Amino acid sequence: MMFYVLNGSPRKNHNTAKILNSAMEGIRSVLPDAEFKWIHVYDYSYSGCVSCYGCKRIGGTYYGRCAKRDSISGLLEEISQGDGLLIGSPVFFHDLPGQLRAFLERLLYPYLVYGQVYTSIALKRFPVAFFYTMNATEEKMKQMLYPVKLSAMEEYAEIVFSRPEIFYCYDTCQFDNYKLYKADRFSEKEKLHIRREQFPKDCLKAAAIGKEIARKAICQNPTASESPDRT
Repeated sequence: MMFYVLNGSPRKNHNTAKILNSAMEGIRSVLPDAEFKWIHVYDYSYSGCVSCYGCKRIGGTYYGRCAKRDSISGLLEEISQGDGLLIGSPVFFHDLPGQLRAFLERLLYPYLVYGQVYTSIALKRFPVAFFYTMNATEEKMKQMLYPVKLSAMEEYAEIVFSRPEIFYCYDTCQFDNYKLYKADRFSEKEKLHIRREQFPKDCLKAAAIGKEIARKAICQNPTASESPDRT
């Protein structure tokens, strides 16, 4: 089974990537032979949806798929044939980073049918999970209504593929050495304590979500054999 791992962070080895790696390990504990393809969105040059409506033109060459041709065109079509999708996103200005949002616009919109109610013409239904990492505390996140602000892509992912699993990782370390940056509003001691004590627990929670994604993928594809959980 093939799972796609979409890293919406410009960093390839920091908080978001580590959480995604933990989710992958959760999948592997259920499906040891699972394959993964990482997509670091900042490695590609592309735009979001350009409102050409080629994907909606009845009988058109690109009906049901993105008509814009650029560096991610092949990736969008690959993902649609996968068995699961893990989406990792840092929170920038209380929302998804622009690069990730642009990718998701291109991925989701072509499969969204403008009927009396929204329906999907995606080639496959498969499990999806969103993993958010943020500098905000849980209290601040709720105060700033992050679950509402971040929900739009989650709702469209549910229509197109399936209802996503959602995970929030709070109060992450932005820097390895706070003394090198102007960041007086943060306590380096507290941040490093959270990294040491809480972040490993967050990784375990992400792994548990990975296990759930694997089990959902098996339900979608009964020919895949589930091995005994090794963790």
